[in-house]
Amino acid sequence: MVIVAGILSLANVFYTRWLWPEDVQKYSRVKNTIDSAFLTGEIVYLGESSNTSFNPWTDTFAYSISDFLQMYLPEKKVRAITHEGYHAGLFKKMLNLMGENPKPKAVVITLNLRTCGPSAVFSANEASNNQEALFYSRRPALLTRLFLSLKYYDNAPPPERERAKLQYWRTRSLDLPGKPFPFKTVRQWYDNNPYASEGVPDKIRHMADAYIKEFAFVLDENNARVKDVDEIIAFLEEKNVPLILVLLPENRGYAKWLFGEKLISLMDYNADFLTHRFEGKKGVTLLNMYPGPGGENYTDQWYPTEHFNAEIRRSIALKVAEKLGKPASINPTANNRPNPAIKQPMADTLLRQFGPR
Repeated sequence: MVIVAGILSLANVFYTRWLWPEDVQKYSRVKNTIDSAFLTGEIVYLGESSNTSFNPWTDTFAYSISDFLQMYLPEKKVRAITHEGYHAGLFKKMLNLMGENPKPKAVVITLNLRTCGPSAVFSANEASNNQEALFYSRRPALLTRLFLSLKYYDNAPPPERERAKLQYWRTRSLDLPGKPFPFKTVRQWYDNNPYASEGVPDKIRHMADAYIKEFAFVLDENNARVKDVDEIIAFLEEKNVPLILVLLPENRGYAKWLFGEKLISLMDYNADFLTHRFEGKKGVTLLNMYPGPGGENYTDQWYPTEHFNAEIRRSIALKVAEKLGKPASINPTANNRPNPAIKQPMADTLLRQFGPR
């Protein structure tokens, strides 16, 4: 046993020294950014595409939320970890790299309604996300490589995740506590989508489908993302690192134009659930930005993402900065040159003709 242990230790040293960096670059390119952020950052911002997305036609500023946050807090080192499709479950695993004596004075994490729903929970991207998250650990490097080779992570194939999502839509009730919903399930609502009739443009029909699939669900304490945030809070409390949890805006305006109060009732309930769940928790400052601005402020007009124009990104950064200190006065200069002759087409031009239904 001593000889085997010695051989494994030497193999781990060899792998860590010569092969590990190449595997990190191949399978988990963001890991080095995470290590650096926790090593040097006083404020670590964990976000998804809402942090960096911008409209190259209409935005004068391409600065991210975390860029604006650094401008507002010039005396503090802000470090950001951003990746498309990330969510609380992955942020939770990233925190494993924080170390025993964390440098950050605060962690900022963004949360949105969509990532709590079945479309995100059962996303086909989850297998690759979980593969990458294998490297968000302080276990011996050779053991991580063994787990990778054996696919020892949640690697369910896309068809299996698709079946789980369809089952969720087919079986989960949309009834709110004490308030029956007009449709029992997402499947029933989708099958009776009023925008599927003749004469409705494809853009509106696909948009309506997306809003149903992304926002028609009812949160409870068993939701995977809710549990992830619970674990994040417990972890950071143990580390004595404050958490600023940002509930991001959603395009409530377009949802109401499409479906009136039906979809709004679900979205508002879920936002209230998250607020009541996490507000007042020890070490947590909840920054509730829901319901958010008008639909014209979203850079994606035909799909419900949390992608905002520069003014909304700046306003979110300011609200976060106010929770962390006294924001400096800033006057950022333009860092891109949009074509003034190109105007962003707005979905409301068609929605006025066909919604709500």
